[in-house]
Amino acid sequence: MTQATTHPLAPLFNPKSVAVIGASPREGSVGRMVFEKLVASGFAGPVGAVNPKHDSVLGRPCAANIAGLRPAPDLAVIATPARTVPALIAECAAAGTRHAIVLSAGFGEGGHSTGLAQEVVRVARENGVRLLGPNCVGLVRPWHDFDATFLKAATPKGNLALVSQSGALCSAISDWAGPNDLGFSALVSLGNALDIGFGDAIEFLADDPKTRAILLYVEGVRDGAAFISATRHATRLKPVVVLKGGRGGDAARAAATHTGAMMGSDAVFDAALACAGAVRVETFGQLFAAAEMLAAGRRATGDRLCVVTNGGGAGVLAADRATDLGLHLPPPSAATVAALDRQLSANWSRSNPMDVIGDASAAQFEAAVAAALADPAFDGVLAMLTPQAMTDAGACAQAVIAAAARSPSKPVLACWMGESSVQAARAALSAAGVPDFTTPERAVEAFSFLARHRHNGELAKEVPGPRTRAAGDPDHARALVRRAVAAGRKSLSPAEARTVLADFGIPVLRSVLATEEKDVAALAAGVGFPVALKIQSPDISHKSDVGGVRLGIADGAAAEAAFHEIVAGARRLRPEARIEGVTIEPMARLAHGRELLLGMSRDPVFGDAIAFGLGGTQVELLADTAIALPPLTAVLARRLVERTRAARLLGAFRNLPPADMEAVIETLLQLSDLVTALPEITELDINPLLAGPEGALALDARISVAPEGTAGPHLAIAPYPARLDHLERLDDGATVRIRPIRAEDAESEADFVRTLGAEAKRLRFFGAVQELSPAMLADFTQVDFRRALVLVAFALREGDETQVGVARYALCPDRETCAFGLVVAEDWQRRGVGRRLMQALIAEARRSGLRRMIGTVLRENTGMRDFCRGLGFTETGGEDATVVEMEMDLG
Repeated sequence: MTQATTHPLAPLFNPKSVAVIGASPREGSVGRMVFEKLVASGFAGPVGAVNPKHDSVLGRPCAANIAGLRPAPDLAVIATPARTVPALIAECAAAGTRHAIVLSAGFGEGGHSTGLAQEVVRVARENGVRLLGPNCVGLVRPWHDFDATFLKAATPKGNLALVSQSGALCSAISDWAGPNDLGFSALVSLGNALDIGFGDAIEFLADDPKTRAILLYVEGVRDGAAFISATRHATRLKPVVVLKGGRGGDAARAAATHTGAMMGSDAVFDAALACAGAVRVETFGQLFAAAEMLAAGRRATGDRLCVVTNGGGAGVLAADRATDLGLHLPPPSAATVAALDRQLSANWSRSNPMDVIGDASAAQFEAAVAAALADPAFDGVLAMLTPQAMTDAGACAQAVIAAAARSPSKPVLACWMGESSVQAARAALSAAGVPDFTTPERAVEAFSFLARHRHNGELAKEVPGPRTRAAGDPDHARALVRRAVAAGRKSLSPAEARTVLADFGIPVLRSVLATEEKDVAALAAGVGFPVALKIQSPDISHKSDVGGVRLGIADGAAAEAAFHEIVAGARRLRPEARIEGVTIEPMARLAHGRELLLGMSRDPVFGDAIAFGLGGTQVELLADTAIALPPLTAVLARRLVERTRAARLLGAFRNLPPADMEAVIETLLQLSDLVTALPEITELDINPLLAGPEGALALDARISVAPEGTAGPHLAIAPYPARLDHLERLDDGATVRIRPIRAEDAESEADFVRTLGAEAKRLRFFGAVQELSPAMLADFTQVDFRRALVLVAFALREGDETQVGVARYALCPDRETCAFGLVVAEDWQRRGVGRRLMQALIAEARRSGLRRMIGTVLRENTGMRDFCRGLGFTETGGEDATVVEMEMDLG
């Protein structure tokens, strides 16, 4: 990696020189502890002391200020009173030090604002300084012999990284790691996270070669978009396990819509983790278990666990917890049973859990574990021992270690229950890299982390089929919403809400508004009896709360009576409400309809979130809601439905035929399109959405609006950049459509690569790819548009579209450079397709503020080299004589 593409936080995580500002000889001071640890840790670079009160600290020279250290240190560690920090940050910048760890507290912790937090952020940003902290315990990078903390225990080297908002948790894990034979690649204490947050830390650790898995302790996220983007990138490379504190602090909030009332921040956080592919744990103990499991470095290929035990009760406890977690305990194969019949007691269980009986010898333990590992019915093995008079716990541990060593492809876990008689055996297991747990439940939970990580990875590889988007008029909806916002309104009328839905292809019942009782009969007749009458008021969120709904009105007289009753009741129960009249709509004619809720509410961190579940007037009571973050694909929408009890209701039961599931999925996709396109919409309910065998129909809708940018972040996941979709006429008269790739283009992309000639594949993919794997397809088509852009070119032939080219750039670690790639079908080369794709790609890179575009081309590919030079790229030789580097300054 060249210096230009080095991660911008490298001077923080991998500094070559450090200054401790506030270094002190005073016993017990933070400045002394940090300076002492850095000097003692074996850090290879210079460690400078800065303190105007001292000429030396611990026998080393001490500068009055950071300007006195030359050359300028990569990193400053600040351990001085909070009031001094802003000026010190400015001094760091002036000296040339652009990264700092602020250990100091006093920046408004506990809700007592001092103004210092805002001041230190302002000074840092104005001077281009990145800050870790304040109010943190610092940073440990064991492989670099770098410990800039005041933690009591030394952190051993390993392959786990911990990023935590709690310094106490960092301290506890550091203290726990050594005795449990675990090590870390990084301990990162974020503290108040005024600048560097989870997204920054995860971004760096995702590409850190010493980090095999990432653990997060989260109390709150400031930048939801950065968090999701970085975590999504990381989980494609390594497991990410998250413990969230403060789950009940904002579990629900009052809101105008059902969706807003039901959607708490913790549920939205779960949705964010789901789309990022991370695994969540619920307790501190589970985080420790995850750490021990992930440190072993093995990965499960499925969720089928075999439990080998010498105690039946312990096996039952493990099986119960496996059931709770959705793990499978299949029976051993006939071959495994036959093999173990020759080696175990005649009374062994011949099932799973595999009870080898209390007097099992070490040799029998080894045989059972080895047979389970060899059995293709299992994806992992949990060996459990209960101490008994005839059992040698140490010998059995060595037997499990030996069996595990012969089968490195499957994870092996151990649970030696008890205490005094199994301590030495546990130590041996841990030292040999076999994760050891004290209870069956904790051991099973640890295996579930591996299974869930694998499951998340498989889900990420799922690609939706092509989608035919419904005809509509989004521009009309956009204009309607903006007029309402411009008029200072906070919500749309029911008729306007239905119009917006219809403009995005969602089937709705049309309605008319009656403002006078004398008009009701004629208007109802025009709609067509039977009709439904509903109160219309911008101040009444839930019509049924005031008796504001009448159904099945059969004639004009009944309509007039219903109007009078509805308006009178609303005025009596809500005298302050503005009554605009009563809407009249046809009774829904959808046989065997199920009532569902579809909605959207805006989270203050992660932006818009979509809810799906059972609907109707008792929606809060039913509490059957699942949440996902838009934009949705068909795969994500189906997964959202399947997480609810409503999914079973949509199937056939008793005498009801199944509802049209595809219509429900399509409605969710249309809702996703709607909220993505209209940032002024802050909350939305479709309740109920009737779903039956003949399709889906929105009966009622409510939409809240606000000026764009005034109601929190819109989307945490970058939306599809539809503005880049355009037609290009080539020099020979042919027309191609160039647009960003969609997840639904997976089939087209696979066909395109499959039909490339052998030479084109060799030149484009350097001979490494013949056909795109499911994982590669997911990477190519499920694009995080904050990190990459993929443009595809389609030839238009008699109404059909055929992919003929693709161009892509992806951000480099420095976040200012992007690396590009281009491939065009052989029969479309030299016709201008590649030039137009690259011109669009370069223009968007410039618009995004990127400064440089680079690419690697085989030296023998003279056509591509000439093409790039024609676009303005310059050519440089690489370290590899077989390739050249193409580079363009985008400034």
